[in-house]
Amino acid sequence: MITLLYGCFHVELTVSDLDSAREFLAGVLGAEPIEQQLAQEIQNLLPQSGYRVDHFDCGQATFQMNQPSTSGSYRESKSVHQANLERIGPCVSNLNFYVDNILHARDLLSGLGAAIRTEGPSTAVRSLADYGPANSRPGGDDRPFLFMGTRDLIGLDLEIMEPNFQRFAEQSAQYPCFYRPGAPQPGALRLERLQIAVPDLQSTYRNLVRIFAPASLSKPNRLEDRSRAMAFRVWLGGIELEYLQPSSQEAAVAAFLQQHGPGVMTIEFSATNPTAIATRARTDWSLPTDPQLYPNGDLSHRWLIRSREAVGFDVGIARVADPFVPEGVEGRSRFSERQ
Repeated sequence: MITLLYGCFHVELTVSDLDSAREFLAGVLGAEPIEQQLAQEIQNLLPQSGYRVDHFDCGQATFQMNQPSTSGSYRESKSVHQANLERIGPCVSNLNFYVDNILHARDLLSGLGAAIRTEGPSTAVRSLADYGPANSRPGGDDRPFLFMGTRDLIGLDLEIMEPNFQRFAEQSAQYPCFYRPGAPQPGALRLERLQIAVPDLQSTYRNLVRIFAPASLSKPNRLEDRSRAMAFRVWLGGIELEYLQPSSQEAAVAAFLQQHGPGVMTIEFSATNPTAIATRARTDWSLPTDPQLYPNGDLSHRWLIRSREAVGFDVGIARVADPFVPEGVEGRSRFSERQ
């Protein structure tokens, strides 16, 4: 099985318009640029193709947005994101992890039917190859990075590599979800989970257990009535995934699967004022926003923002009390004006 190291580093998106995606994440969700040197170096891998990439901190997770070019390719093959855009449109393409043994991971996933969609040297990007003489791990040229087509197995693809650093704490090129220098800001938006549509929950869970070591995968938490869909939740490398299987052909999950196949439908966030966020999406972007209640009867306000065409996923956002601000005290932070 595969052991994931340090947590999920990137939630990667395929988008058709990078500028529009930036404006939505920043203007509606209060996201801010992060890991800009790494983003530029990734973009420079295809300097003549028109491929564009950017990184934003959104809800204490790093979102990598990829806008492909129709002329773009990697090693004479159609780029992953170009193929995604042609096949399923804007989407959450993959999660990005470090693993303990990349060659074992390749053999295991290939044996389960996952295609190698991209493979190259893990030293291709300077920020992920050179950590200085005291922290760089030798032999990086012999350790590939892999983009594995695991969508049919677990609902999304995986980009994986072994680290080229020796000590995580002594590098600053990347930070995993929820790990940022300093304490969380009062009132900050927080990513809660990715909701993933799959045709068969049992098959998906069997694949998760076959692929990931127990230290990387939690036990499942089965959910009951979920608006005509069966569901369970797991933690995978520090990020929560909620898998949904339609129990009715009229369910939204069934319609999603028919149109897009397995994949991320919604990314759930929490905020102290979700109504303000939904209002910005409705007034500034003319996006449909649906007020909802949780199926278990929880009366906390939740909004669904139909933002898939802009960023590759719909936004679900619910109100939670901010644990860093006493009740009745208005939190002030870089997010407070937006929320």
